Amino acid sequence: MKDLLRPEGGVKLANEVGKRYFCEKCGTEFIVTKAGDGKITCCGQPMTLKK
Repeated sequence: MKDLLRPEGGVKLANEVGKRYFCEKCGTEFIVTKAGDGKITCCGQPMTLKK
């Protein structure tokens, strides 16, 4: 949990609004519109954060 804490306090969510993810298997992409925790998956595998 220590690595999930923001310097200004509070918990950093794994999926932050505005981040773009893609599936390396099928090529699906999306942008997070509602923050949350957990892993984003597609085709049975975690999606990759697009930089």
